[in-house]
Parts: sequence; structure tokens; C-alpha cells
Amino acid sequence: MATLTYREAARTVRRSVRTIKRWRRAGMTMTWEQRDGQRVRVVDEDLLFATLRDRLDAWPSHQYRLRRLQATAATDPPAR
Repeated sequence: MATLTYREAARTVRRSVRTIKRWRRAGMTMTWEQRDGQRVRVVDEDLLFATLRDRLDAWPSHQYRLRRLQATAATDPPAR
């Protein structure tokens, strides 16, 4: 189970550090950890991906894209 700093988390989910901070303020749990003699905020990688999934599920453009992909997959003949 990996823990990621703000920068590592932002790079992992391809979002900005500001976005990760906004997610923390909105309720994503982050803890403190000692790294190289300094305290840094860290988030569990599984929790980060769960938050990303929740955000994507609530995003109307993403829902539209998923429905379009599902409709295309349903009408295409199966590949051999």
C-alpha cells in the first residue's frame, strides 16, 4: 500500500496539485508522514483512485462518453 505526496498523487492521476488539495478540503482523507526529516501530507494510493472514480462518475461529460462507448460496443459485431 503506497502513500503519495501531493505532487506524486497529482502526477499519478494526471491532475494538478491544486486539484488534489481541493479534493482534500472536500473530504479526501490525508495523513502526515515523516520523509527526509520533514512532515509531509500523504494520501493512500487506493483512496486516491477511489476519489478519482467518484469524481468521474459524477462528471456529466464522462457519463456521456461512457454511454456513447457502451452504445457503440452494443451495435458493433463481435470481433473474431
